[in-house]
Amino acid sequence: PVAGDISTMILFNRMMVTIGLAAFRLGKIWDAHQCLSDICSGRVRELLAQGVAAGRFSDKSPEQEKAEKRRQIPYHQHINLDLLEACHLISAMLLEVPNMAAAGVDESRRSRIISRTFRKYHDMYDRQVFTGPPEMTRDFVMTATKALMKGDWKKCSDLLNTLDVWNLVAGDNSADEIKVMLTEKIKQTGLRTYLLAFSSQYDSLSLSQLCSMFEMGKNEVHSVVSKMMINRDLVASWDQPTETIVMRKIEPSALQVLALQFAEKAT
Repeated sequence: PVAGDISTMILFNRMMVTIGLAAFRLGKIWDAHQCLSDICSGRVRELLAQGVAAGRFSDKSPEQEKAEKRRQIPYHQHINLDLLEACHLISAMLLEVPNMAAAGVDESRRSRIISRTFRKYHDMYDRQVFTGPPEMTRDFVMTATKALMKGDWKKCSDLLNTLDVWNLVAGDNSADEIKVMLTEKIKQTGLRTYLLAFSSQYDSLSLSQLCSMFEMGKNEVHSVVSKMMINRDLVASWDQPTETIVMRKIEPSALQVLALQFAEKAT
């Protein structure tokens, strides 16, 4: 939209948020995050025309303030901001937790950040000396993130499924459908995070053990692990007769070590 046409920009923002919420509901986590990340990282109320910034040192003229108030969306058309924040932070969590686990093992991936907003909230939560029981939506997601990073997918699932915002989604049984979808996504993310964080500690892993740990079917686990192997996230191979994952420990050669050291000094 044209920079000067503010009403079109507001319409565009609301359309992007609606598509993002629909994508989240269908389990398309990456698409949902792409749609929601830009708008949810700034002044959400103003971008969606659902509130006016009340600042003592506002640089707007009285005419600009009146024009902004006239552009406000009626209350019955408001998009719930708690639901919006939940969908944005959960989609960011499902993408960032495996990324953070991989960064802890592989130094080359430390600079890759998917969601700066999520990282900022996560760092703030980490720095707190005392963290009480979660109250706000953001607290629930951050507590769930901590659980998922430790491999406790059940606690993570329970925390996110107890959020009241799912009852605001329109449609029969829509809240239950979202909870089922979330649990499946959390299991898959938990499995990926576990393998990224702890695969170096194993020589081999049993498929049946992973199935029992994450309460997933053999085909599901096989699919997730195979994708990780294809994407080079996991250096391993399948031993089909025994249904085990055999880890391949590849030590860097002397030349590779020197090249990495040189690259670090150069940057």
